[in-house]
Amino acid sequence: MKNVRHFTQRYIDWVIKLGRVKFSVLGFLILAAFALLTHIILSFIVIGKIHWESLGYSIIFGLISAPFVIYFFTVLVEKLELSRQDLAQLIRDKTDLMATISHELRTPLNGIVGLTRILLDTPLTDEQKNYLNTINVSAVSLGNIFNDVIDLEKIDSRKLELYKKETDFFSFINDINHIAQFLAGQKNLTFELKTSPDLPHFLLIDATRLNQILWNLISNAVKFTEKGKVTLNIQRLSANGFQFSVSDTGQGIPRDELTKIFGLYYQVENKHKAAGSGIGLSISKNIANLMNGNLTVSSELGKGSTFVLSIEAEPLAESHATFATPVISNLNVLLVEDIELNILVTKSLLEKLGHQVDVAMSGKEAIDKFEQHDYDLVLLDIQLPDMSGFEVAHFLRRNYEDGVYDYLPPLVALTANVMQDKSVFQVKGMDDVLRKPLSVTALTECLAQYFDDSTIAAEKSSLDQVKSAVKFEQDFDPAYAEDIDFSHINELTAVIGRAAYRQNLAHYRQARHAELDIRSVYQQFCAQPDAQIKERLCQAAHKLKGAAGSLGLHKVQLLADHIQHGEAADWEAKLSARMAELDTAENRSLQYLQNWIEEAE
Repeated sequence: MKNVRHFTQRYIDWVIKLGRVKFSVLGFLILAAFALLTHIILSFIVIGKIHWESLGYSIIFGLISAPFVIYFFTVLVEKLELSRQDLAQLIRDKTDLMATISHELRTPLNGIVGLTRILLDTPLTDEQKNYLNTINVSAVSLGNIFNDVIDLEKIDSRKLELYKKETDFFSFINDINHIAQFLAGQKNLTFELKTSPDLPHFLLIDATRLNQILWNLISNAVKFTEKGKVTLNIQRLSANGFQFSVSDTGQGIPRDELTKIFGLYYQVENKHKAAGSGIGLSISKNIANLMNGNLTVSSELGKGSTFVLSIEAEPLAESHATFATPVISNLNVLLVEDIELNILVTKSLLEKLGHQVDVAMSGKEAIDKFEQHDYDLVLLDIQLPDMSGFEVAHFLRRNYEDGVYDYLPPLVALTANVMQDKSVFQVKGMDDVLRKPLSVTALTECLAQYFDDSTIAAEKSSLDQVKSAVKFEQDFDPAYAEDIDFSHINELTAVIGRAAYRQNLAHYRQARHAELDIRSVYQQFCAQPDAQIKERLCQAAHKLKGAAGSLGLHKVQLLADHIQHGEAADWEAKLSARMAELDTAENRSLQYLQNWIEEAE
């Protein structure tokens, strides 16, 4: 059958080429020869011999019919060619239109997502936070649906590609967890994240595509689950193999529908009504295949479904990126931060990199110091006691534009916002943004954008530092991988040293009974659960989150992040369990780190 199809295709190609010959002499000769050859072959097959006297009639017939046959093929080929050109132009126009729509739609969507995240970092009532989270999730949902539509066009034109880059996998997972928690909370569902302890910190992967798949799976799970929970389980299967399982306790999928579910435009019947666009799972399946993986489903009607995504991705060693950028030194830096432990960690990091650091703990103090001294760089926390970091940036920039200041150094925002967008922060008066806890890599890359060797002394980190960093990483116990951010501690101690890190841990222990004392505020809330004390509890959790992140207390940081979001539907129901888990994780992590430091000494 394959040979027949091949012969037929070759014959059609030959006929089309013949049609392009038009009324040339060559066309006459080809048709005449073809008619003669056909006559000979058919005569031999049918009657077993060749009548040579009838060959002349065949030649005459071929020559007479040639103009008509050639004309027919000429018209046919011209119409086919015209249709092909029209189709090609239509595809080009469609591609151009989608590219234009993509740009025009993404710009306002990114603005909505970014600005809502910035507003969520400011003092708000629970109702306002809930509204802003709803806006944020809705905008993200719209963006992901649009990504599916764009990819549908790319699949049609076979242009779907991956763009791999170095990705902070821990931050990626945290982003997914943050938005999935709220998405599930809108339906009073529980979202549970499970991870294996051997996940790498950095991956070479197309994070946008992976996020697109997981968003489709998680949003579908929430959509078709009325009560219970949605679970994301991330496991490492091999050196380069990873598995993401999304399970729910929803309505399930009939067995006879499982083979159709990854088909394009397939829609699950949800209470006698088709639900969904019908393209998300099909797109996700295609992307999974591009990642040398697969997407499968298992389900039991009335009990729920499990979608399993397997992919291949290359893990990257922490030392691969940590000291790749030249370390800029000799900068005068104004650090604006109100949490003492964050000040201690960030200040020691900057000083070890060769910078002089002044500290301001409020917006007013920052403005006063800025007007009294010359600074090369200003690092601004967003949440300050008296005003926001944006208000400080706006004040400084306005005075510079009015001629009050002769020089305005780069203003860099410091935020724990997991979805920061540089362009959105620039609209609010900042030049750049760095995520907390502060990373040596991110800091040096940021500085390299604004300062070069011609104005500031730059020095490469020594090979000994890199070797020490790798050694520190090997010293850690993988059993604590869920509790402690080894990569962050590895990077931090490689710069400031273990002795300074030990002092920071001691300061953290002291602060937990002072400015970071979330336990006493929690007890007050239990005794008197009013809105004012709840707000204080959320603020205390926010401070604890930043401080824990600075020291690499990953589990404490995640739990504090949950507690600070008092607008979540299940916040109060889970508060007691989370506080207990926070105490356990903190004690476990601090004890291990204390032993780790003592063993090294």
